[in-house]
Amino acid sequence: MAYIGNIPAEAYISISSQTFTTINGTGYTLSTSVTTSEDIALFLNNVRQKPSTYTASALVLTMGTATTTADELYCVYLGKALQTVNPPAASVGTSQITDLAVTTAKLAGDAVTTAKILDDNITTDKILDANVTTAKTDLVSTASVAAVTAKGTSGVSDGYVTLNCDQNTHGIKLKSPPHSAAQSYTLTFPQTAPATDKYLQTDASGNLSFSTVTEYDDNVLQSNVAMLGFKVAVNGSLTRYNLVDQAIDEFYDTSGVDASASTNENRSASGSNFYYDGGSAPTITQDADDSGVDGDYTWYKWTDTGATGSYSISTAVTHEFLVVAGGGGGGAIRGGGGGAGGYRNSFGSGDTGGGGSTEADLSFGAGTSYTITVGAGGAGEVGSGGSGYHGDDGSASSISGSDITDITTVGGAGGLGNSSGSVGGRTGGSGGGMTDNQVGQTAGAGTSGQGFAGGAYSSGNSGAGGGAAAAGGVGGTVAGIGGAGLDNAITGSSVGYAGGGGGGSNNANTGTASHGGGTGGVTGVVKATSGTVNTGGGGGGSYDTSSYEGGDGGSGIVVLRRLTSAGSTTGEDLTLQSTDVTALSAPTYGEFVTLIENAYGTATLNTDIKGYISRDSGTTFTQGTLVDEGTWGTNKKVLGFHDLDISSQPSGTSMCYKITTHNQSASSKETRIYATSIGWR
Repeated sequence: MAYIGNIPAEAYISISSQTFTTINGTGYTLSTSVTTSEDIALFLNNVRQKPSTYTASALVLTMGTATTTADELYCVYLGKALQTVNPPAASVGTSQITDLAVTTAKLAGDAVTTAKILDDNITTDKILDANVTTAKTDLVSTASVAAVTAKGTSGVSDGYVTLNCDQNTHGIKLKSPPHSAAQSYTLTFPQTAPATDKYLQTDASGNLSFSTVTEYDDNVLQSNVAMLGFKVAVNGSLTRYNLVDQAIDEFYDTSGVDASASTNENRSASGSNFYYDGGSAPTITQDADDSGVDGDYTWYKWTDTGATGSYSISTAVTHEFLVVAGGGGGGAIRGGGGGAGGYRNSFGSGDTGGGGSTEADLSFGAGTSYTITVGAGGAGEVGSGGSGYHGDDGSASSISGSDITDITTVGGAGGLGNSSGSVGGRTGGSGGGMTDNQVGQTAGAGTSGQGFAGGAYSSGNSGAGGGAAAAGGVGGTVAGIGGAGLDNAITGSSVGYAGGGGGGSNNANTGTASHGGGTGGVTGVVKATSGTVNTGGGGGGSYDTSSYEGGDGGSGIVVLRRLTSAGSTTGEDLTLQSTDVTALSAPTYGEFVTLIENAYGTATLNTDIKGYISRDSGTTFTQGTLVDEGTWGTNKKVLGFHDLDISSQPSGTSMCYKITTHNQSASSKETRIYATSIGWR
């Protein structure tokens, strides 16, 4: 058949009907998709409805008025316009399109947007290698999202990034800590360019910087290694030169030096080592009960409370000090702990008592005589007939002199007892503790800059004495714990001083103590203990009747400490002669090795420094030719001579050496002798 115009698109004409079997409500499902309500003729109870009374789109029919189960409803599909060859909107589904029909030519350039692509649809095999360019990997970090995250695989590997070489045959990895470390932190690279001999350093926030390595001060280590090497060297020399005996002296004491034959021998410390140089040490006049050396320092300690001591030095020198008064005695019968003796200190960076800062050192004048007083501890009170009094206060310790402000510490206050005649509120270096049944009384106060107050009480448990570092504990379910004292290493070893005495208890909960303080007693079980002697600790309080008394306070202490080399003169010519060492038989050859330091200037061998050996106790010496045998540190030399013929000396077996220095001048030429070895055969 011939047509005028377009051939009708019959493939899109559909004349059919549909009867709705379930009639109830307004919504129904069409069996054929339509575009508008005009595409169907709708009949309700055989009456055609106006298209305006319902809507139809796709497969959805919506009635303007709800139907009931008594109604009959059907529709006739009227078909589509004969002159259109395009399917209506929403009438073509994916099932109507074959896979090969959609080509890239059929897609507009802007038709495919990110919203049209599912995340899971983009896989690595969908992306050509050539399409991954630097322009496509210019990733941007935000404040909360990283540009790149290298994820780990559970149980296999932590996340890491590999940086390959240009041939991609080698690489290094930057790897995350394991999950078990639970670490999340940021390392921020430096804001400056790297430089030679720098290292990466981080602060607590992970900010990296290029820092300079601080040079380690290994002078002490070098000295110790040198001394060990010195011993090995002389032992090796024993075999090399067929020696049969030798003696080594590193001057750790003065026993190897003959002071009567030596002149201007000034011994000083350098780190853990000692040396002699030409000079004179200051003259010390003192009657300390003990003294010693701690590295570069010398200390003097007075502990005797029976008489005053004295100290003077021939040159003006600054001294560090520790002065602790005697501790207070513990109270008897329900007694409080005794307060610690007052504590004052200038040593190191340690505090003084009562929360004060380290005090200034004492500047001693040349030749001034200083008086040293050590305070005794207060006696603990003895109960009588169920009545006990307060413990005695400790006595003051002091350093006094005409050109200094005296350093005085106050004795610790005694702990309060249960008698009405026992006086409370006892103030001392540190205050005494309170008894548990004298409600009208108070614990004693401490002295500012020396100690803290004593502790209060509760029924059955008395308060403790105050200490240099803390107030005495308050009696509660247990007796008051003695106030803490302070540790001090002015003599080279750390010792606890000025701890308060513990309070007494009637329920086995004794008041403990530290830093020399005495422990409180327990009624009928434990006696109160006394403060440790020469610590200024307070005595423990007693809680029993007349059979148990309060503990005595510990006696005080005074310590002075000075730089050993301070006040010494230097730059003088030295003669250093050793004490004798006995050889097995008269030797004919000797050797000598010494460690020296050119502290100032440089000593010319065999002119500014000379060495000698004698086999007749120093009556006859033969000089050897010193040679440089190496170094053991900066400006430090190993000198020696070997196979020195001493056979022309009078026969003898009393071996000794002599070293002399010459042309010495303070801060211009100073030669120090650290160690010596003499050998013979």
